Amino acid sequence: MIRTFVCIFLIAALFSCKSGKKSLNSEESISAEDFVESFPELVLPYSLADTSLDNKLGDSALINPKLVKQFIPDTLFKKDFKTGKPKFYALGRASDKNEDHYLLIKAATPAKQVAYILCFDKKNVFKAAMPLVNNSLEKNVELEGSVDKKFTISRNRKKKARDGQIYYSRKVYVYNNVGTFTLILMESNEVAEESEVFNPLDSAKASFKWTGNYVKDKKNFISVRDGSKPQRLNFFIHFEKNNGECTGEIKGEADLVQAGTAIYSSAGDPCSLELKFTTDKVTVTELSGCGNHRGIKCFFNDNYPKKLDKAKKKSQARTK
Repeated sequence: MIRTFVCIFLIAALFSCKSGKKSLNSEESISAEDFVESFPELVLPYSLADTSLDNKLGDSALINPKLVKQFIPDTLFKKDFKTGKPKFYALGRASDKNEDHYLLIKAATPAKQVAYILCFDKKNVFKAAMPLVNNSLEKNVELEGSVDKKFTISRNRKKKARDGQIYYSRKVYVYNNVGTFTLILMESNEVAEESEVFNPLDSAKASFKWTGNYVKDKKNFISVRDGSKPQRLNFFIHFEKNNGECTGEIKGEADLVQAGTAIYSSAGDPCSLELKFTTDKVTVTELSGCGNHRGIKCFFNDNYPKKLDKAKKKSQARTK
């Protein structure tokens, strides 16, 4: 009888150890499956307001930065956290009928908090990620991110104007089988304002053969600058087509694979672009999965004429 009891106890103990969730805040190395399964399960629909991001989470939700770096590309966080090292917290997990796993993770510093949604496939391989909601820097603006039972992802913004009028905007995304979150719907009652597009590379060094500005107009252009290595180019593309109904924007670094041809491809981003340069233009071709950087019904495919600087224009005018 005692032997039987001991056997049952050992089997139960073994089972509980095997099925127990791993600690995400441990120095212990874990598998991708353990990493995914260790997130607490979410009940959908789920929503998260920007004001809730300030709520303190216990140490049980902390994720060791080494595990984050092991399973998630660090490029995801660089745009939001250029300075300071954020702490990471596991918010939750849900799985769809295709066994894709959606993880919610919070990155936080004292000054900034951002919640991201990540997708791992049924083999627990990271596929895509995007910000879901961040803390608002404007007192009259409220932000919210949500995921419904159909795994439709919404990012909502509400602003109260001085006259009491409430303005809103809503962007809706879905994860697709090419490994990206795609924008499928935009709604807004905000008044469209004509504004100049900020070019983050405008003052960067441009000494390489293919560098410069390639411009159709002030809303459709590419800036190309020197890269971090001799065979790389920094670029920024912005376009607005069909009276602003279709927009896209991307910033990255492309590798020169042959004379006049550069390819953009980055870890954690399914988007891939080809940039073909001639003396007077650049041709952009979308090779794969750039839906996270543009509207669903438009593409980066286009030609942009090179804009000559004032000195070259004067030189050409003298020769005519």
